[in-house]
Amino acid sequence: MIFFGSLGLSTTAQVKQDTGSFSDVDSFALSVKYKNDYILLSKELTAPYYDDTRKLRSIFKWITANIEYDYRFINNGKEINEPECSDKIDCSLIQQDWENRYIKRILKTRKAVADGYCRLFKKLCELNNIQCEMISGYARTKAYQVGNPMSVNHCWNAVMIDTNWYYTDVTWAAGFCVEDEETGRLLRYVKDFKEYYWLKPFAEFSRNHYPKKGFFTETTSLSKEQFFNKPFYYSVEVLENIKENTPATGVIKVKKSDTIFFSFEYKKEIRQIQINSNVYRNPSLWMTVPAGRRKTKLVRDSWAEKKQQFIPFEKHDNCYSFYYIVKDMSLYYLELAFDFKPSIRYRVRVEN
Repeated sequence: MIFFGSLGLSTTAQVKQDTGSFSDVDSFALSVKYKNDYILLSKELTAPYYDDTRKLRSIFKWITANIEYDYRFINNGKEINEPECSDKIDCSLIQQDWENRYIKRILKTRKAVADGYCRLFKKLCELNNIQCEMISGYARTKAYQVGNPMSVNHCWNAVMIDTNWYYTDVTWAAGFCVEDEETGRLLRYVKDFKEYYWLKPFAEFSRNHYPKKGFFTETTSLSKEQFFNKPFYYSVEVLENIKENTPATGVIKVKKSDTIFFSFEYKKEIRQIQINSNVYRNPSLWMTVPAGRRKTKLVRDSWAEKKQQFIPFEKHDNCYSFYYIVKDMSLYYLELAFDFKPSIRYRVRVEN
């Protein structure tokens, strides 16, 4: 029988806050209008507040509500044309002028990719004397990435509050893109605010973000390879509710007939747990049927209901645990589903 140690979250002091405490800040931020001057915008967003956390929240909420992801820019294969001027004496002035025009264009069009979200957030923070940095790195977006190396594909921000660094992803907090599964082309953007990506300590943020290099890499004990080998969490709902889980690694090395022990603490009640894999997947409970001319609707599939397989588990308070026996040498991945929703993905390597 094989057991894997659990990974606890960091005990770094949290920013004293709760979601409800920002309702007044959020309402105020949503009332602020851009008047073709981002310096004025930064002042108006933060004028009512004295503490950095509430200033940050107002900036964060305004950007997530007013800037949409420019998915057409990505589909067209365009790139950010930042000036290359290291060989010139006035390079810093050239950079400043370019960034000034870049930020103005974002605010005029109300569209940006991750780089634009990060630069705008950083600029509005700096205008309020809040220490903020842009971080480029690796962001986990697909289940198949578990156990595989990645290229740098995203950027986000770190802010200093009371001598501690906290991390925020304005892009992911603002919404998401619907993607064509066959071509990978982005079809449309959906505004969908995600509280989870607001001021997180590294232990939580690093579940799906890891910096490329520099200070923010040096200050963590988590290596890039360890990050690549983390489990994949399918949704913000899972990230918000799970506290610690075993196995802590997303790459599980086993032999045929080994038993894997799973355990985790989960705030939200789970009624049923299933395991999907490349060997067996529970059929979808819903199917699409015609509902008139050019219309369809989803209906419950009675055949699929009879084919569902569930995992017996033990529950003590908010702690869940169960076992899985490896029966097939071709097992490649395991996907835990909570109440029929894919939740956590592991890569499995069955060795002789």
